Amino acid sequence: FIEYTGYEPVDNEIRVGELHLLRVNRPNKTSLLLLTTALEADVVSEWTEEAWELLGRDVAGNEYLREMQLTPTSEYNDRADTGVLNDQNMTSLFRGLTRSDSLREIDLRQNSFGVGGIQSMVPFLQASKNLRSLNILGNNIKSEGFRLLWRAVRDSPIETLWCGWCGVENIEIDDEHIPKRLETLNLCGNNINLDGCRELTKLLLKEDTTLQDLHLRENNIDDEGVEILVKALRNNTSLIRLSLDANEKISKKGIGLMLRLVNDISSIKATLQSNHTLIMFGRGFGDDMHEYDAPKNSIQHKLRTALDINRNWMGKQDLAALAAEAGQKKVISTQLNSKERTSLCYLQEVDICNEALYSEINPLHLPEV
Repeated sequence: FIEYTGYEPVDNEIRVGELHLLRVNRPNKTSLLLLTTALEADVVSEWTEEAWELLGRDVAGNEYLREMQLTPTSEYNDRADTGVLNDQNMTSLFRGLTRSDSLREIDLRQNSFGVGGIQSMVPFLQASKNLRSLNILGNNIKSEGFRLLWRAVRDSPIETLWCGWCGVENIEIDDEHIPKRLETLNLCGNNINLDGCRELTKLLLKEDTTLQDLHLRENNIDDEGVEILVKALRNNTSLIRLSLDANEKISKKGIGLMLRLVNDISSIKATLQSNHTLIMFGRGFGDDMHEYDAPKNSIQHKLRTALDINRNWMGKQDLAALAAEAGQKKVISTQLNSKERTSLCYLQEVDICNEALYSEINPLHLPEV
């Protein structure tokens, strides 16, 4: 039912199109790293369940494959499922793939599977010792599918998990079983709300958290949700990027909370203890180039300025040194600049009291005169 044709590796990549699938279990092909196939509906719609299972077996039987990408041929659109990899096909594919131990990355974005597809993946995910990245963006797995997926990867070495535009409305995070190496979590384009923000704080508050990127654009997050995330980030030194753009319920109040997180003007001590590792909140929240041209007293300009200071110190291995240098820069440029301090106090709704400011000045934080 499928004709297998061998290909020579080109730039460490094998492309499989039409009905030409690759029997890749050949020990001499040590450079074979990537298997990609364009899932053309008029071709793969004719594949039988046995064909999908055989593909899974061949991938599982190859010790050199590192990446598998099964995505539709249509132009990339992260908001729509357009592929032909449905629940039934996923069941057959992962029935054959379960014992694969060489794969590092799997990309199944923009297909048509849901909760059933995730259930088919569970045995593979629980057994995998090497999978680092999983992209299922644009598949309608909903909240139940995400819960199944999270439980399946909780003890895995997964580092990157893309679940954007998957119809997820609520999430549950078991803080006792969080992937120990998770660095990137993408939940864009779902319906994450206040309750979801509370669950996500478990990732941010975990003592040894490794999370660096949390993408939450186009959800249902409001100012109260921002406040919950900000509180969790006050003592977090791992997260670098938090995308909150296109959450239409976030108002100027929410942006003010972001600003206070990265440059708290209420006191010199508060400024020094602000978050110095975050470098982005998303477009419209200090990440647009045109915000340089915004009025200098605008909240967007102030947020951009604080994030720029954090960016300047990014990359330092010594977090204590980063905090000291970035904090000192913020104190000098805002606390000791009367116009900047007055403007920031207004934006953060902090009372201006110069006497209190001068009483807490540490000469070590003053520039040399």
